[in-house]
Amino acid sequence: MLTDIDFPMGTIYPDSLAEGDGSTCFLARLSEDGARRLGVIGDAAGFEQVDLIEDFALCPLTAHNAATLRARLPWLNPVPLGMQTSFGFGDRIGCATPGHVQALRQADPSGAVAPIFAQQSVRENARTGRTPQEVLDDATWGVIQVGWRGPWGADADHVKEVSDLAPFVAAGYTFYTVDPSDHVDNAAQTDSPDTLRHKTEALPWDTLQSSYPEMVSRYCAGSIRLDSLTLEFAEAILSRALAKYGRALAHTVTIARELAAR
Repeated sequence: MLTDIDFPMGTIYPDSLAEGDGSTCFLARLSEDGARRLGVIGDAAGFEQVDLIEDFALCPLTAHNAATLRARLPWLNPVPLGMQTSFGFGDRIGCATPGHVQALRQADPSGAVAPIFAQQSVRENARTGRTPQEVLDDATWGVIQVGWRGPWGADADHVKEVSDLAPFVAAGYTFYTVDPSDHVDNAAQTDSPDTLRHKTEALPWDTLQSSYPEMVSRYCAGSIRLDSLTLEFAEAILSRALAKYGRALAHTVTIARELAAR
């Protein structure tokens, strides 16, 4: 039985014990220095910096070892969550995931809410000195420590530029929150009709795959019913909305296309 393992070097996190690809893996805290280590019984091929002590291979919690472990235990990989109700925890310090799992289990015993354990914005990573890969790996170690086996996501939060995408894609993030706020034209809220006309004419219509006449035809020809809500757009209201948010929509489309290409 997995629970019968005698580990004299420290304490095994009991919920972390898992079997995969002919080996038993677990997370342990060593008595000597209090550090956490990945333990492997059996085939330790693929792991790096392995110390063989008695029947155990002990490995540091490196990015390479996290990737090797995710390959052996597929449930450690974040997945797309689709339209399921989810909650982003946002571990800013890299060690909070076990507590987040405990909170989720207590608050949502039915499992209706899918967790997003790895969630950091580009700005937060810059301020904390962490990388998207480090955030994902920290979440991985937390997930195995407490034995979370359900689906979980990884959110690249507040992506503002195409150049932000690469490290999140490389790390395997499954959720991308685009922040186009820098491209919102707040002055359009009070611009004159002539100014609004010039701004709408100058929008990147090729990126939006539309045109101003098409927008007028689509939204101003009649009422739009949304369940119990009815919307009506006068052309003046539509023009102001396009001038204010048109470039933000185009920027979102640009990032989405680049993400799909990657």
